[in-house]
Amino acid sequence: MTASISETIKKLVDSEAARIDISTIDGQIIRMNCVYKESHSPNFFLVFPPKNLPENIDLSKHCPVSIKAGKTALTLKAKIIEINGDRTLELAAKNTVKPESLREFFRVNAKTEIIAKFVPESPSSTIKPWTLKGRTLDISGSGALAIFQDEPLTHHKIALTLTLNSDHDKIECTGHVVRSKRIRKGQFQVSFHFDHIAAKDKDIIIAFCLREQRNQLREKVQTAG
Repeated sequence: MTASISETIKKLVDSEAARIDISTIDGQIIRMNCVYKESHSPNFFLVFPPKNLPENIDLSKHCPVSIKAGKTALTLKAKIIEINGDRTLELAAKNTVKPESLREFFRVNAKTEIIAKFVPESPSSTIKPWTLKGRTLDISGSGALAIFQDEPLTHHKIALTLTLNSDHDKIECTGHVVRSKRIRKGQFQVSFHFDHIAAKDKDIIIAFCLREQRNQLREKVQTAG
């Protein structure tokens, strides 16, 4: 642990809005809003609404945490040290994270249009082509979680098109299904990992995620006020 991260944590203001991506033992990543509380730096607390914490938290994983710091947000990796009841986590900050390094794990809640399409490589393939249109729940530089009315018929070599802020921000890439499950009203929740995506398109997604994070943190603080 370097002295710099401890000094950085000490500068944070108590009771600021925060957000954490918590890994569970079954491999899910759950994004949660919370409130930062001071402790003995580099340790700190995050406080959640009652009974919101998942029961199967993977304590071996480092968690990305974003904490409001003035007009911006400090993003860091932290390890959960202890679970205190159903509302509080104690964490130890490990290192700060530069925005350009958030490609693999940084996710933001975002509802945008997504199209998933499969086209067989051979006309003689027994697998028929299919197309699904849906909405994302969250996005990162490495994947997306989305809702569809039907389940993908194949899980690999899927062409994905995401529409972000406008028609000028259409992202096209290929990916595979990480998991798919049926949810309420016969819909399907599908998690994709991007296998092939252009660097410029990944940069557009990262910029979109950071912008959405700032907006959501601002709204969180205004609501809390």
